[in-house]
Amino acid sequence: MIDIQNVSLWRGNAFLLKDVSWKVNPGEHWAILGLNGSGKTTLLNMINGYLFPSSGEVTVLGQRFGEYDLRELRKSIGWVSSALQER
Repeated sequence: MIDIQNVSLWRGNAFLLKDVSWKVNPGEHWAILGLNGSGKTTLLNMINGYLFPSSGEVTVLGQRFGEYDLRELRKSIGWVSSALQER
């Protein structure tokens, strides 16, 4: 479902995410927990295709970023978060 391999995202001289790898298989359920500013929303924005990694690979629903139209992929992603109110 989600396959993130060695993903980093930086802005200026700061890492927002650094060397993150995570795999979610079909039928699994996950919750992302952490302190404010720890990168939870950044990671979810990347999975949804709103942010592109500075390095590493992201594959969601079998579609690898950079090889598929992310606008089409977003139609198949469900996301529950208070951050949606900002959008």
